[in-house]
Amino acid sequence: MSTSLDVRTDETHLVPSSDDRMVAAIERVAMDPTVPIERLKEMLAMKERMEDRALEAADRLAKKAFFAAMSKCQAELPVVVKNQKNDHTKSTYADLAAIEQQAMPIIHKHGFAVSFQPDGYNELGELRILWEISHEDGHVRSGDAGIPVDAAGSQGKVNKTGTQAFGSTATYGRRYLLCMLFNISTGDDRDGNRTDDDATITNQQRDELQNLVDELGWNVPDYCAWLGIDALTHLQAKFFAREKQRLETKIRMKGSAQ
Repeated sequence: MSTSLDVRTDETHLVPSSDDRMVAAIERVAMDPTVPIERLKEMLAMKERMEDRALEAADRLAKKAFFAAMSKCQAELPVVVKNQKNDHTKSTYADLAAIEQQAMPIIHKHGFAVSFQPDGYNELGELRILWEISHEDGHVRSGDAGIPVDAAGSQGKVNKTGTQAFGSTATYGRRYLLCMLFNISTGDDRDGNRTDDDATITNQQRDELQNLVDELGWNVPDYCAWLGIDALTHLQAKFFAREKQRLETKIRMKGSAQ
């Protein structure tokens, strides 16, 4: 007894793109000696216009995706906790490591890559830093900034070698540019010494934020951990308006996406 195997193959018909059809048409015209050369030139010019329009359309879509992602990214970025003290100025600040640790995961999550490149010194003697923000959908923004060289202390006396001054200036520039380009804010650590500027939100303000967080469907403890505080009542009053606006923006974005 013989067994027959019925093998069936499905034919896939590929539809040529408009570019492919245009190229095929140009090839036919080029091979036809009876077609005037002017006709071929017109077709080549038309193909270039089609390609230009396609590039412009792709660029518009990439820009739209870039700014939409930037908006969502900034809405999620936390207030970076200041983790360093400046003994000379008696102030606190967030160093580059703290900013990158707390902000870069969110920046990367939304498809952004950030790069900084030193590029010599300008006519004012400032260190030039080239910056670039690229998005996964293709749009890129770039520019350069002049950063004053950090070679002297608060009294104006030189206290660094040339290499140390370069490293300090480059780090300083990256820190400030990263915060500027993504609108990153920094705030004091709640475990530090209290000052007059440490007033916390009222119970009514706490309830407002609580309602907004609930409307988003978020978990309040997780939201507090994201802010770097133990409870909503620990949020500094000076940050209330910003957080309220941030949550309301997220609610509007959520509503428009549904």
